[in-house]
Amino acid sequence: MNTYDRLYHLAKEIDARVVAIEQAAESGRTAMLTWHIPAGLGTITVDGMGSLISVDLDPDALDAQTEASLARHVLGAINAAESAARTRRDSVLEEAEKGSLR
Repeated sequence: MNTYDRLYHLAKEIDARVVAIEQAAESGRTAMLTWHIPAGLGTITVDGMGSLISVDLDPDALDAQTEASLARHVLGAINAAESAARTRRDSVLEEAEKGSLR
């Protein structure tokens, strides 16, 4: 194989790796994550970037909560869901990058 052929194949390999990392990044951004609020209060949904999409509360579970405890549970669940989404996204990107270094 001559130098031109080796460079051509190397460039094709680099292009394929870049595409794989871009696809992993997009997948990480768009993947939804649903997190359960403690005490059976409902769920939190965030996107792959950790941005809040929705808070769904179970009306039957709200009666047993004070305003302060409800706020604490919901805020804690939002923070946990956002953190989990970021961790998952970072892990997907790290794995894609590792695969590109082989």
